[in-house]
Amino acid sequence: MASTVLLHILNTVQMIFGLALTAASIWFFIEVQSITSLRNTNHYLLDYNVYWPQAIPWIFMIVGIFILCISCCGFAGARKKNRGMVVLFAIFQSIAIVGLVAAAIVALTCADSKSTDKFMEDTIWDVYTHTKNDRDVEMAFGNIEKRLQCCGAGGPRDYLNWRREFPISCCDTYYHGWIGAYNIDCDFTNKLANERHGCSAVAVNYTRVIIKVLAGASVFTAFIGIMSLIVAVALILGGLKKKSKMVLAPHEMESKKVLL
Repeated sequence: MASTVLLHILNTVQMIFGLALTAASIWFFIEVQSITSLRNTNHYLLDYNVYWPQAIPWIFMIVGIFILCISCCGFAGARKKNRGMVVLFAIFQSIAIVGLVAAAIVALTCADSKSTDKFMEDTIWDVYTHTKNDRDVEMAFGNIEKRLQCCGAGGPRDYLNWRREFPISCCDTYYHGWIGAYNIDCDFTNKLANERHGCSAVAVNYTRVIIKVLAGASVFTAFIGIMSLIVAVALILGGLKKKSKMVLAPHEMESKKVLL
């Protein structure tokens, strides 16, 4: 039946996006956690607030896992051509569509805001300040600089007052050319380091982009969900009902033969 095949295809697409949404949310949570865990804990002993960059990954993660479960239900209903399972799928799919749209709205109206910018900026600055007294934090912040291709909290010049040169993480450590690899000096005249943005600005920009991407993926998944819901309703009202009549027909024929 064409409708069941179409429902399989839509469920496959929805499952892929649900998996991507879940994986991206987990990755985003790990990235935020890797930065916030480096803060000076003494400054946050009485801070029990949950900020949007910490909450948004959980929202999309829950929605993504819910989508994966619903897709499995849709596959089972379409495969077995079970009317009850397709009805259950349609009900949960409606809830999922509302959840996806709601998550996108919350992300774009609440999380994609200046409060998120301030949280990321304050976090990066606190970590950067903490690097001056903790060697482990300094090494971890260096890894952040390498990952984000940034230097310092507000910019490369943050290091002028307390270091003799930029940390290696602000520069390309090695140059790979025809003559092999060699160390690059990372002093205050290094052009690459001086052209880099501060990690607070880069982190804010990436956070905004990730939130928008998650919201966009959520809306697209909701659109796929609406299409699969329409197909499921068509199956409930049409295809599956006709099949149930066709299955009962032989039994009715046999009962008439017995009566004769």
